[in-house]
Amino acid sequence: MRSERQKPEPAQRNDPRTVTVDEASAFSRRYVVRTALVIAVVGGAVYAVLRQSLVSGLSLTGAGVVVIINYRWLDAILASVVQPGRPRFDLRSVLGIFGRFALLGVLLTALIWVPPIDEIGVALGVSTLVVAVIFEGLRWKEDGGG
Repeated sequence: MRSERQKPEPAQRNDPRTVTVDEASAFSRRYVVRTALVIAVVGGAVYAVLRQSLVSGLSLTGAGVVVIINYRWLDAILASVVQPGRPRFDLRSVLGIFGRFALLGVLLTALIWVPPIDEIGVALGVSTLVVAVIFEGLRWKEDGGG
């Protein structure tokens, strides 16, 4: 169980390093990205040893990194477009959406054109983000969220 954090004094509220009780129990996107990256790297190493193939481990790790990049881009796009009031469809949001699809397209093209890529490793790599979100959901519930 995490330790309880104190509410900051009025002078500390504007300090970005101060974490309030509400922020400590909030859903953390940084934790999800960090957890997914650890799962992708460690999982890739373990999978490479189990399959006795470096390509298998790199397939899992590479797919995990692509999913993490897509998650971060989607998070940034949704933060700028889906907001109270009028949505902002600026050039950065549109390019981010198309960039996401291009990155996924490159991954799928690599699956078809590059024969030594391990399809099971790619499927496991894509699922690393799902596992990280589940871990964050469990952590969040344990801290009193949701």
